[in-house]
Amino acid sequence: MASTNQRRKKRAPARKAAPRNARATPRERRQKLRARNATYVAKPPIVIPVPWLKNALGVLLLPLCFVSTTTLFSSFASAALDGVFWRSPEFWFFAVGVALWLIAFWGLPRPTGLYVFGHEMTHALFVYLCGGRIEEFAFSTKGGHVVTDKNNLLISLSPYFVPFYTVLVLLLFVIGGAFFDLSRYYDGVFFGVAGFRWAWLMFALIGLTWGFHLTFTLWMIAKDQPDLRAHGTFFSVMLIYLINILLISGLLVLASPAVEASGFAGEWLARARGAIEWMGNAVRALSSR
Repeated sequence: MASTNQRRKKRAPARKAAPRNARATPRERRQKLRARNATYVAKPPIVIPVPWLKNALGVLLLPLCFVSTTTLFSSFASAALDGVFWRSPEFWFFAVGVALWLIAFWGLPRPTGLYVFGHEMTHALFVYLCGGRIEEFAFSTKGGHVVTDKNNLLISLSPYFVPFYTVLVLLLFVIGGAFFDLSRYYDGVFFGVAGFRWAWLMFALIGLTWGFHLTFTLWMIAKDQPDLRAHGTFFSVMLIYLINILLISGLLVLASPAVEASGFAGEWLARARGAIEWMGNAVRALSSR
């Protein structure tokens, strides 16, 4: 009988089971963590482009612009119908200042260099207010720039809603009012007939400088300014319009004894609540369809 030589396989020694209370090594813990995380599918984050976000913010500003505009016309239209608003010397001096500037803007060479200086100075002042540092300041009739180590929305858009020369006029009269009584009436100053108050001159200069600010702001916005593009043109224009319409309202409240600041603010809040309720009803009506 033929015989075959068979090699017996040696059995590997059995591994002893690790005790239950034995701690896993750092390497084993990392491997278990990777295996556990591999079972989950990571969801990519939702990325919203910044221009879209700023356009959405501009749309949200539209109701505020509408409320501010309607409140302005409603408040001063009722005062005008009563006749008190038109008869106040403060309003007339303010209106004369605006009219004189409009004649100068359209009929005389435009002082572009003066505007550029005020524009860049406003940038510079807000750089300092925001804790920045100015490295270079330049202006000319063709344009200007401010080189700084800091920039934000307030610094970029401040010249479009802060009337630099109007602020200077107000500061001048505030300082003068500390030494002189600007509300004093001087009888018979003009040819022994009409009187005069220094406060009336203040309102005329405010009207002139604010007209200067408004006309140049509109003129420069139409030229596609880089300050507006940096933060989204639509959003920047909406914000500039809102702040300027509130500034106009404040100046007219200051010039008109018939409209009080508290009354204007109360009407603005009432109209804002009405606008919010209308938008809420519109959203609910659309969602119910």
